[in-house]
Amino acid sequence: MSETFGQALRRLRAAAGLSQPQLARLVHADQSAVSRWENDRTSPSRDTVEQLDELLEASGDLARIAFPATLAPTQPLDEPVTSDYVDELRASIANLVKLDGQHGGAELVPMASRMFRTASARLASGNYPSALEADFTATVAELGEVAGWLAFDAMQHERARALNLEALHLARLAGDSSMELFVLGNLALQAQETGQSREALRTVQLMDRFKLSPRLRVMAALRRARAAADLGDERAFSLIQHAQAEVESSVQATDPGWAWWVDRRELRVHEGGMWRAVGRPEQAVDCYADALAAVPRSYRWASYIGGANLVSALVEVRSWAEAERAATEVANLAPEVTSARAGKRLRDAAATARQNRAPSSLENMLTTLAAAH
Repeated sequence: MSETFGQALRRLRAAAGLSQPQLARLVHADQSAVSRWENDRTSPSRDTVEQLDELLEASGDLARIAFPATLAPTQPLDEPVTSDYVDELRASIANLVKLDGQHGGAELVPMASRMFRTASARLASGNYPSALEADFTATVAELGEVAGWLAFDAMQHERARALNLEALHLARLAGDSSMELFVLGNLALQAQETGQSREALRTVQLMDRFKLSPRLRVMAALRRARAAADLGDERAFSLIQHAQAEVESSVQATDPGWAWWVDRRELRVHEGGMWRAVGRPEQAVDCYADALAAVPRSYRWASYIGGANLVSALVEVRSWAEAERAATEVANLAPEVTSARAGKRLRDAAATARQNRAPSSLENMLTTLAAAH
């Protein structure tokens, strides 16, 4: 049985004659973080893994264990595209998604963008069997969607929009209506988050042209309700409540694989954003707390941005003790997860804390967290 990351780290630390506290000081982490790494409960960020490799003279072994899958297909660029290349591309996509869920995608954006450009160039070259064209095109479209999502969470909005539009075009060429819907949903989310709520609604209208499954109708309703609330439309709340009532029964075996995130937890996150949009942060606190409690333990990125949402709302309602507890949980994840969107929420919370004369301990914690982004 192959050695886990935690087992390898423990072995290498012991071989170097270091205690957990000593290693923690060397990588500017808490001893509890090192303990969690060695027990395979959490994983450090890529930068920290590389630092550990150097400190423990592991010659890259820790990085190879922590990030085992090849992120880029290895077929020479001048050779015709084969089905093996497309399979490797799919494996790379799956690995990007996994790493994003565990650590956030900020560090993955350049890599994912390069992979997409390379795959797009190979697609444009026509150097592949005709029987492979539709599958290859759909796979490159999916890679573009993933790269666009990573760029969006990194708040590289121009790049994210360009990647999403290219992915949308490729999905249409491939006849992949499922991926087309996914990208449209992402574009609507980006428009909403950047203050273009009317553009978000227009994008949702494009989704309505398709024959939507019950679960995808819930997704469209979510995007519509979120944008409508930002525009002050009170009907948005009845729309989100109807979607919440329907979401559990909407799941079907034929749903696209990417629809896994359309669940009650996600709806509660956006309901929280809607309450804040209409000036009711006290209602948002309950939504964010419910959503955060439902995050799977392995989905650290969702815990991180969900925690940032909760902290921001708690600061707005001046619930200082609860805000400090929530901020501590976010701080525990900060060495392992990055998200520019979470960073923005923390910066806004730090500014609100100063304005509302929060306790200095909370203000200092938020300022430190915000500075990390």
